[in-house]
This record gives sequence, C-alpha cells and structure tokens, in this order.
Amino acid sequence: MTKILQKRLIGWIFGKSLSGWLTLICITILAVSLLGLSCRQNVIEMPSEEAEPAPNPAVITGHILNSQVYPKTTEISIEVPFYNRVADKMISAIFKDRFASSIEPYGPRLVSIPPFIDHLMIRPGDSIHVELDFSNLGSVVYSGDNADNNYKLNEFFMKYYNSNDWPSFRQTATDRFADECKKKLQSHLTTLKRFEAEMHPNKELKEVCKNEIEAGYFSALIQGLLLNKSTKDATVSKHFQIKDAEYLFDAEYLSNSLFNLSSDISLWLLRNLDNDEIRRMNKEKVRLIAFFNKATKNERLRQMLLCHFYNQLLEANKVELFEQQFAIFNKNVTDPLLKLQTRNRYLQKKHIYKIRVLSNAILNADKPKEGLIGYPKENEGLRLLRQLITKEKGRIIYIAIGASWCPGSQQELPFLKKLAANFQNEAIRFVNFWIDNNSHNPDYPELGIENYYLTDAQRTGLDPIFHLGRGIPFYILIDKDGVIVDYGEHLRPSFPDTQKKLEELVY
Repeated sequence: MTKILQKRLIGWIFGKSLSGWLTLICITILAVSLLGLSCRQNVIEMPSEEAEPAPNPAVITGHILNSQVYPKTTEISIEVPFYNRVADKMISAIFKDRFASSIEPYGPRLVSIPPFIDHLMIRPGDSIHVELDFSNLGSVVYSGDNADNNYKLNEFFMKYYNSNDWPSFRQTATDRFADECKKKLQSHLTTLKRFEAEMHPNKELKEVCKNEIEAGYFSALIQGLLLNKSTKDATVSKHFQIKDAEYLFDAEYLSNSLFNLSSDISLWLLRNLDNDEIRRMNKEKVRLIAFFNKATKNERLRQMLLCHFYNQLLEANKVELFEQQFAIFNKNVTDPLLKLQTRNRYLQKKHIYKIRVLSNAILNADKPKEGLIGYPKENEGLRLLRQLITKEKGRIIYIAIGASWCPGSQQELPFLKKLAANFQNEAIRFVNFWIDNNSHNPDYPELGIENYYLTDAQRTGLDPIFHLGRGIPFYILIDKDGVIVDYGEHLRPSFPDTQKKLEELVY
C-alpha cells in the first residue's frame, strides 16, 4: 500500500470521526466577491417541489476485505460532484463488512468513493458491486453494470493520467505558460494512446478519458491566465475563448472536471469585464444573471454557468437573495440534475443555517450528544476556538486561517492590516490561524492582530469541520456573544462586503 493511499485513508477516516449530522450542518462556503448585496426585503418563498420525471436509481453495493486493518471505519461515503466546497455525500453504514447505497444520477455521471475509488461511472438503473480491500487500497474489483469500464477507468487514473500534473503559473511570460500547457496536453494525449493500446477501452470510455484530460487542460490554462494581471490584454485572451471548450459540455458523462471547468469559465468571463461594469452588475444581480445566460450558446454550459452563480449565492449564505432571483433560475435552468440539486442545497441551507444553532453545533461537536452513549475525545481545534472566545469575551473575533506557503493567504495580509486599522478603536480582535507551524509570519500587535500557530492536532481538528483541505485562506467571524455568525472564503479582508459585515456587528 502506497504512502499516498495511506495518508488519504487516514485523512478520510479522521474526517468521519465527527457525528454524521454535523456533516449536513457544516455547509461550507466558496469565495465570491460579487455577492455583497444585503437583502432584508420581502422574502419570496421557493415554489413547492415541482413534478420531475423520477429517475431510475443507481444501486452501489460493496464488500470489504480485511476490515480489521481499520476496525473503526463504520461507514462508506459516496461523493457526488456539484458546485460546493465539499461534494454531496451519500453515507452507507458498514454492516458485517458490507454496505449499500442508492443514488438518483439523472444521467450518466462520474462519482467517487473516497479514498478507494476517485472516479466511478454510473448510469440511471445501474447495479454496481465493488470489492474493497483495506489492506490494499489501490486494488478494487468491480462487477455488475459497467464493471469493465470502471476497472479500466480506475487503471487510467492510477497508472496513466495524473490529473494534478499540469503547469502552474509562476511569474513567467504568458505565451510561455500557454505553450507549457499545450505541451503537457500533448504529453497526456500521447499517454492516452498508450492506455488505449494496452487496455483496449470501448468508445464510451475513450471519450470519457479524453474529455477528462482536455477539461483539465482548459482549467489549468484559465487558472494560469487569470493569475496574470493583464487578463483583458489580447496577449492573454488570444490563448482562450469560451468557444474553444464548449464541445466538452456536449459529453454524455457529467464529471467533477466539468463543474470545475464551468466555475473557471465563470471567473474568466468576469475578469474580462471592466471594473465599472462589474460594479453595475453587482448592484443589479438581474444584469449579472443575464450576462451569464448569454455568455454561451452551448446549452449545458449556459445552465451550468447559471447554476454556479446561484450556488455561489447559497455558499455565501445569501439565501434571501437566492429566493428573490429564483423565478429566473426556475425558467432558465431546466436540466433536472442541476435544478434539483440546487433546490436541495437551498432547502438545506434555509432550514439548517440558523446562526446560533449552527454555531453551537460547530463549537460543541466533540461534546456528548443527548441520547448517545459514549464520550468523544475533545477536539483540539474546537478547544482552541472555545478558549479564544472565552479569552476575548465581549469582543468580535475575525479569524483568518492560512499558511505561509499559500499565495492567497500572503496576498490578503496587507488587506487584513488595513481592515484592522479601520477598526483599531473598536472591540474587535483580528486573529491569524497558521496551519503550517511557521512562526515567521508578520505580526501587528499595535492593530490588535494576533498570530496562533496551530499544532497538527488543532489543524486536523478543524479540517473536517471547515474542510480546510479543500482550500485556504478561510475565515471565521464570531460576534460579541461568542456566536459564529459566518464563515468561509467569501470573508476575505480584501472584499468590501467583509468590512460591511464587521460594521453591522460593531454598530
């Protein structure tokens, strides 16, 4: 068993150590700078559930070999990609080394069973069985529908294609970076030919594998180009046009790579607008929605761009704004998968995201629950949070979680300093949580900014709750009563809305 797979299993098992319902409560948040509108006007309730054609479920069953290797693993999660920080999860309890789950995929999809299977092809009506060996995590045996395709797809990602092996933008010339991406694309496509010669995949699987490579290429290219400050420049724009990638959204299978690519395209569209136009759209969300709706003629990509926007509203806790703009969503998003998953995300957010309830659930996640037997071990990360709240009683606390190796964390430091200076005479404590044990980060005691260097136990304690492994910097906002009132990437100090949120709490 490789060290990488061992680490993946350890991280996965640790992530499941908290009670299952907390996973549902801890709806995590993505960074959005355009969602600053404060909505306290008339709330428009979502329409009742619409009649949609009932899809045939896909049934996934499994058998675990050598379960004694990890005896504390009591459940298996099946992750379904969508627009959020953490994929939707279907949890199945392990009973006598067996598990079973049913998913309504609404169409051909790629899902995952971490840390064993990163990509699993399913269709409506499929019945798939997997044999998982806890003593050899890289070995999976498939049977049932799509068994041959899934075995070969697993081999493709394990032996032929590393989806993280793409160039990253490092202050190099734009043309050179784009050339590096093209060369890497050709390299991956050459390896794909070797995969086809050795594994003999059918036509369907060939298309899936090729699309995964090409979607990875466009995402890497866009992300690198967006790091160049002159994204409106012809020298940058010439390397990517939306029409270049539209064909990928005609693919039959819907995978995580397409969700990622459509998110990247959404950012690309916004970065090519001038600041005045972005500000106008930010004030009039209908214009922003119309902008995404007209950005492409490809039907699936069009709907995915809209879904990305609406899910950003939810992930930034803009439930009321989502409700106000729901009629447009309901008219323009017709794909059952996109519509129903977004609707379910809304219902979950609306009914679970109640500030004090959520805060108590987070801060006391390691405490015994009424009616449950056993006393969970105190979570070191939550213990630190509780100690900080007690120490700063009566103050607002703004926590920035980052690392010295993270460019985003370092880029936000000047803005954090400016934010702290703006509230220097107020009852606010600004705190950095550094997760890399590096004690050489700048400190500004005169501005009330305090550095905490998290231990491994503290870091891994916070990770399964806030899903820090999915991206930093990450932020937590706590009011004077010690209640977590907001958290997520959208609270960056560089975003104007963050100052507004602090002003609301102060004044």
